[in-house]
Amino acid sequence: MTSPQPSPSLTKAPELPVTADRPAITPIRTGRAFGVRLWLALMFAAIGVLTGASVYIFVAGSSENAAQSRTSDLAAGRTVRLRDNVAPALPAERLTRANAKAANEVLKDSRPSDNFRSWIYNRPTKNAGARVVTPRIVVGLDIGTVSGTRQAVQSALQEGGAAISDLSDERTLVAVPLFGPSGKQGALVTVSERPQEVQSALDALRGQRLTALIVSVIVAGLIGFLVASLITTRVKRLAAAAGELAEGRLDKPLNASGRDEIGDLGRTLDSMRIALAETFDALSSERDRLSAVFASLAEAVIVVDPKGDIRFANPASGDLVNSDGSVVEALRPWIRRATHRGSAESDHVQIDQRVFAIGARYLPVERSVLLVVRDRTDELRRDQAEREFVSNAAHELRNPIAGMSGAIEVLRSGAKDDPQARDHFLDRLATDVDRVSRLTRALLTLARIEAIGEGEADVVSVDHAIEEAVAALEKPKGVELKTEVAHNLAANADPVLLRQVLIGLLTNAFKHTAAPGVVTLRAHPQGEAQVVIEVEDTGTGIRAEEQDRVFERFYRGSGSLEREGFGLGLAIAKRMVDVMGGEIGVSSEEGHGSTFTIRLRTAAPSPTPVA
Repeated sequence: MTSPQPSPSLTKAPELPVTADRPAITPIRTGRAFGVRLWLALMFAAIGVLTGASVYIFVAGSSENAAQSRTSDLAAGRTVRLRDNVAPALPAERLTRANAKAANEVLKDSRPSDNFRSWIYNRPTKNAGARVVTPRIVVGLDIGTVSGTRQAVQSALQEGGAAISDLSDERTLVAVPLFGPSGKQGALVTVSERPQEVQSALDALRGQRLTALIVSVIVAGLIGFLVASLITTRVKRLAAAAGELAEGRLDKPLNASGRDEIGDLGRTLDSMRIALAETFDALSSERDRLSAVFASLAEAVIVVDPKGDIRFANPASGDLVNSDGSVVEALRPWIRRATHRGSAESDHVQIDQRVFAIGARYLPVERSVLLVVRDRTDELRRDQAEREFVSNAAHELRNPIAGMSGAIEVLRSGAKDDPQARDHFLDRLATDVDRVSRLTRALLTLARIEAIGEGEADVVSVDHAIEEAVAALEKPKGVELKTEVAHNLAANADPVLLRQVLIGLLTNAFKHTAAPGVVTLRAHPQGEAQVVIEVEDTGTGIRAEEQDRVFERFYRGSGSLEREGFGLGLAIAKRMVDVMGGEIGVSSEEGHGSTFTIRLRTAAPSPTPVA
């Protein structure tokens, strides 16, 4: 196992996986073959075409009707004028082909053009209807082939006015009554084509209508394009702003303008931006708090997918993560169990040389597994040490208590009357009481130190502390005490605890150094960061296999260590050094003495040191 890179999850939110329930965000397209602008322009052009075509059809119909009405009026006027010319040439008797020659000549002479043809009909009789008395074919037109002629003649004779009928081939049929010497003698019928000036006006108007249609379509398209450009520009601006919102850039205002629906939409988006920014700020603060919590947890918190790839890991999970970003192999069975069962947990999972408690839970929404792993190795060691401590303390108390109980029973049984026996058993009681008292004080001292924990250190003058510790002890006979202490040496420590540690180590050295022997106390700086204090003796030394256990509670070695005492002195000294934030160690060679070394943090000398 190797330590992983710093988890990015503590600095930014983890990216969520793309699943069927959580599709990927589609990026906004910036270029399109057919955008809204083109569609709106085409729509406006289509509206222009429809409007222009409608106007074209309406104007064309109105123009045709006006032209036809004008043609009818002209035809009627010409027919009435022709009738006035023909009336003097009518005979007094009933009109026939024989006596209508003079009238026919008037018709020929009075015809304005070949587009205006005229015929004379006589009055109908009881036995026969009205008949044409002039030639039937005039300028290639047979009056008998013109539909509606007889009805027009009959209408003109009966009603006495002009009968006008529009023919399908842009011709106008007009019939007016003829009045001669004997009254109403017949009817004058004319068929006239549309005058050239009217047809020219219609043709010119038709061309102008077509031009107006084309111009209107072009203008509508241009207006549509301009309007579409204005609309799409504003919509694109909103789309770009929405894209920035989707990408998380919430610091840029939209600056929506206009009082229409697009402006309302822009203002709504800007309100949403502000709300999102406030929400994201709150979420960011909450994320930072959670990150701080996760970073400070002693438990490893890991979020992995079912394959074991890590999505989130706090710093405490460093030893459980491989260099490739996956969890160690020992955690994979628990990931599979949690994936299939929903959860899995165990209080005793061994990974390498350490024991862990594991809790795994499947997260359906994230499709991942949450692992909470707690290292129980030190806890189990403490539990084991506490059990051994209680057992050893009970054992150490049991022997003197049993001795005191036995002495009391002997005294009660009559030994109190024997002065020699009484003094012997009272001495035993005093020895056992002193032993219990010393053991109790040592246990209380250790308990108080355990309760203190590591606190703030003071600036302690090491040479003053050494002087006080040396002054508090009495050297055994035959043992020389040497001190080699650098001047103005200061350390971050507790003055009381430092004196107690020095007294304990010197006492231990005196006890195991036989005369003649030497105990040397040294203190010197090591680099700029540490102060080193050494207590060296020329005593019995410690076996190599026992050196790692000398600081354990109630541990008493074999022949090389003390057989008297409780095995708590060095354990208390180690705990005191731990409280001061330092380190203590031992180096020894059996038969050649031991050296106990204390390392403390260097402090700048103070004009008023604590000790």
